[in-house]
Amino acid sequence: MAQDDHESWKKLRSLRKRAKRKNKKKFLDKLRPLISNWQGRLPNLLNIFPTKEIDWLLKEAAKNMEYDEAKSFIEFVARSGYKVKPKVSKSGKQSSRRTTPLHLLGRRDDFMFATNWPVVADSLFDIYNGIDVNYIDKTQLTHFHVACAFGRTDVVKKFLELGQDPNLAWPRKNYSPLHFAMQRRQRGAAELLLRAGAAPNSVDGDGMTPLNVICENHGDVDLARMLFELSDEKYRVQVDHLDRYKNTPLHVALNYDYTELARFLLKMGADPNLADGDDGNNALHHVCIMGEGNDGLADMIFGNDDYKPLPINAQNNKGYTPLHLAVKKRASNLVQVLLRLGADSNATNNKGMTPLHLICKKYGDPTMLNLFLRINDELGRPVLINALDNTGKTPLVWALNCRNIHSAEVLLRRGANPRLGTPLNRICYYAYHWVELFFDIIDDRDQVVDINARDHQGYTPLHVAAECGNRTSTELLLRRGGDPNLVNNKGMTALHLICERSDVGDQAERFFAVNDEIGQRVLINAQDNFGNTPLHLALSRGHRALVGLLLTRGSNPNLVNDDGSTPLHVICKRDRDDDLVELFFDINYEIDQQVLVNARDYAGKAPLHLALSRGHRNLVESLLRRGALAGGSSPLHVICKRDQDDDFAKIYFEINKVLDRPVRVDARDELGRTPLQLALTSLLPDAIDALLANGAALPSVFPPTVDDFRQRFNPIEYNENYVKLRIASGILAVVKCLCKHRYEMDRSDALTKIMILFADIGLYENSTSLEKYWYDDVKFADKSKETMVVPDLSLYDLIELSATEAAKRVAPTDYFKFACSMDWDKFTEEHGKACVSHLCELMWRKIFLRRALDPFMELIHYRLPALCCDMIIQNLNNQDLCNICLAAPGRSS
Repeated sequence: MAQDDHESWKKLRSLRKRAKRKNKKKFLDKLRPLISNWQGRLPNLLNIFPTKEIDWLLKEAAKNMEYDEAKSFIEFVARSGYKVKPKVSKSGKQSSRRTTPLHLLGRRDDFMFATNWPVVADSLFDIYNGIDVNYIDKTQLTHFHVACAFGRTDVVKKFLELGQDPNLAWPRKNYSPLHFAMQRRQRGAAELLLRAGAAPNSVDGDGMTPLNVICENHGDVDLARMLFELSDEKYRVQVDHLDRYKNTPLHVALNYDYTELARFLLKMGADPNLADGDDGNNALHHVCIMGEGNDGLADMIFGNDDYKPLPINAQNNKGYTPLHLAVKKRASNLVQVLLRLGADSNATNNKGMTPLHLICKKYGDPTMLNLFLRINDELGRPVLINALDNTGKTPLVWALNCRNIHSAEVLLRRGANPRLGTPLNRICYYAYHWVELFFDIIDDRDQVVDINARDHQGYTPLHVAAECGNRTSTELLLRRGGDPNLVNNKGMTALHLICERSDVGDQAERFFAVNDEIGQRVLINAQDNFGNTPLHLALSRGHRALVGLLLTRGSNPNLVNDDGSTPLHVICKRDRDDDLVELFFDINYEIDQQVLVNARDYAGKAPLHLALSRGHRNLVESLLRRGALAGGSSPLHVICKRDQDDDFAKIYFEINKVLDRPVRVDARDELGRTPLQLALTSLLPDAIDALLANGAALPSVFPPTVDDFRQRFNPIEYNENYVKLRIASGILAVVKCLCKHRYEMDRSDALTKIMILFADIGLYENSTSLEKYWYDDVKFADKSKETMVVPDLSLYDLIELSATEAAKRVAPTDYFKFACSMDWDKFTEEHGKACVSHLCELMWRKIFLRRALDPFMELIHYRLPALCCDMIIQNLNNQDLCNICLAAPGRSS
């Protein structure tokens, strides 16, 4: 044992010596395991630590440590026998002005809510056991306050015996000792204070008495009972005291569901008719908010003659009566009690809603509704079943809106008006299977319903059934007088809504069949507010069978909408290039109906123009076979304005060759441009190849100017990085195509123009900054790894290649295809710019190096041999090489 003592003490002394040189908090971290594993007798700490250091360690533990750590250290000090002696002045008077660990523990934010901290406080009181001195800190918190908070009844009792004022408040929160004891549920301390004359109605900084504190914090009914029992006549407990939020103890107890405490407060005379300061709820409101199982509380309130006349229909700030709240909470017993005691079944809240509105809005089964109506029937009180709330909705409408179908049935059988609030529309929306039952009920009651009633969107029940695809409901409504030609606020008939559906099936066929049976004419060419006929909508959805049905029943294939688009225009605007147009032409041919194949919309575009611009090959062929023209520009002009470069131009020539129709390959549009000029500006090498192969005249100027490109690639419509990479890669691809067709150009002059063009469009910006972005942003690297340039090479891998290696792996056409398909929005703007500049550096590197050698030698007046010059320019970037080429005498333009 002695050996253990020696080893532990030795370690403690060693730690203490090192603490002089190092941070004291680190010392604490190392002290904890030593204390936890201490072997042998506990030391006299004063033999190792000065008093000031022990005091600092205790304060640090009380103020900042977690519970387990604080408990371990403070108990260690207490068990060692360490005691703090009061400071004595020269005159022999003991000083009480001192901040102790107990003060710090008492001021911790978490001490009120931690159940174990009293154990720590006990150890500190053992250390500071000088009861004759009530230490007080700078905030005026005393050991007496802390003893009350932690329930040290022995300390509290001794302080009181020494004459301590039981009502001494802590100024920071104006907490009395009784507040401290009540908040922490310290029954023993509270009893001592009350017997010593503590004021039970003292008010803290939040306007709370000890009773308010009980109700706010824990709802201990025994503690509340003791408060009343030990308060003498002089200090009768104010049971209805309002805190600063204007809430009484009863309000707070009910709000926290402290049912037993609420019962006790009512027995002690709490007034249930007072309204709280939050929502204006009285006690009865709160009981109803608590819901089922609290009828006993309600009975207590109703059974006390002191509360009468009881304001059973009192309204809170939102206009809710207790009955409103009881039905919301589905408190059946409370609802019965309230109704039998005279609650108004038709009272309205601030939204104009009666309890019946709330029942129909909330519940999916009619149990509460049946109870509510039955009790009122027994009492002989009428219920306003057709009451309108502030939005004009009846209970029936609310029931249908919330799909409470059974409740709706109950209301209808009780006489709910089917003409108020378009309930039939809502049935068709939410319960189409219930339409037949609806009509059965109103027929049984000899009621009349407006079959064509419109809601706020102008929808009739037939509109709703048609839009929802409810075939049975649609047929039933038509047979009962539903008008198929009425329009909603968008000018749409029921047929429009059927044609706009994504899944039509045989709905339209049944619609026409029923109307035929009852001899009702359908306006098949009705136009909505946008000028669209049902045929326009059916074609836009690609409903093949429906298109055939509409055409055979008389739909006009040439009516135009507000854009001037005919049904044929609609077909050509679709994303799909299928055989819908063939079906359209075939049916019109069968019924001997002419289609205006060259009609122009209000933008001057013919159907062929739209089909060409979208690259619909089958559609274009079908239109051309029927004599279609593009309107305005020639078809080739339209093809050469597209962004997508494919074999469409080649196919166009092949189709016309089969049709034996001549193609004006060098035709000029209204601005005097040929298709080849447009293809050059659009950078479409495949289209250029097809044009040149079919006799187009070779260009006189190449490349196009920066103004040409800016006009073609409007910055508002196109991503800047997309445009830069497309131009840089597209020029390479176009040059290759032109060379294939033996286009003769001054390569030096053309390259100079290209260099100037690249400078003008800002292609050299950020050319050296990619490495910075690459290493600074992991997201950029991750996304570039997912982006493939060619099947076996990601953007990430390409960036890491040298220009020489990149040229072996990626062809100019690969760069161009990548440029046309790349979505630059996945990268930030700065990352995108840097990446584009780097790719352009790679694809043009070889050409720029070859072009810059002679100008460089010329600029240095041939002072170095060609090999040395080549080695020098290998270290320059493309921008430097461009500057060299343009700076050489006679080479700039």
